[in-house]
Amino acid sequence: MTPMPTKPDAVLPERIRRYADARNAPEVPFFTDIEGFSMVRCRTPTSLQATAYTPLLCVVLQGSKESYFGATPVRFSAGESLIVSLELPTVSRVVDASVEAPYLALALELDLGLIRELYAEADDADFEDDEVRAIDAGVADEALVEAMGRLFDLVERPNGRRVLVPLLVREIHFRLLLARHGGMLRHLAQSHTHASRITRALKRIRSSFTEPLRIEELASLAAMSPSSFYEHFKSVTGTTPLQYQKDLRLLEARRRMLAGGQSVSSVAFEVGYESSAQFSREYSRKFGIAPSQERKSLQLP
Repeated sequence: MTPMPTKPDAVLPERIRRYADARNAPEVPFFTDIEGFSMVRCRTPTSLQATAYTPLLCVVLQGSKESYFGATPVRFSAGESLIVSLELPTVSRVVDASVEAPYLALALELDLGLIRELYAEADDADFEDDEVRAIDAGVADEALVEAMGRLFDLVERPNGRRVLVPLLVREIHFRLLLARHGGMLRHLAQSHTHASRITRALKRIRSSFTEPLRIEELASLAAMSPSSFYEHFKSVTGTTPLQYQKDLRLLEARRRMLAGGQSVSSVAFEVGYESSAQFSREYSRKFGIAPSQERKSLQLP
């Protein structure tokens, strides 16, 4: 029987809302002064927006949001949590939000080193990870929601923060290892799994995304044949190696475009494109606007 979502404490969403209002927080993740800990308050639904996720936990307290694992939508609502286990470019949108009842969530960046440490220390548990995804949602049990609430307490009342924050972060990571939708974290904690071996290739792609993709080299890093590597890469990330690299290039290109001061062609070449025409086509397809038009809308020279 699937557990029902935990109904969040009605006081916590209101406290987060007041905190955001007092700081005039933007409608994007707003980082607190606890490292890696952020909150979101969004008062309107949004269109699909391209983003690069890092490993994180997101606990929804009000409203709902949708992210994509490859072509598969992953929706998460109040009382549920999203676990992102890998660094992945994706698209997401806020689905349910209003001025009266904004989308509210708390998020914590995850430390995969801590996940491995805790997995090694914990007793073996009987998990059946039939479907393991790098972006997955499920019920946030009461203890996890309560731990995230205590972490938010330390944002508002920092007394004892130095001692308590590491303890709470450790507790939260451990609870995620026990979560039904924490299967990918459990796989990443084990060095012999396909997911753990694919992460070596992901690290290489991210560190050299402007260079041509060499599947044989990446497969060798993962200790797989090229055909096996391709299959497991798509299973773990929801996308192909080429598309993963392309998304990284386009997200970095947009960051540079929005920063201003560079021509479209120079940005294209800097992120690895050999043709500015191809870059413009793929940029338009990804973001719904041509890079030249985006420059004009920002009144860039």
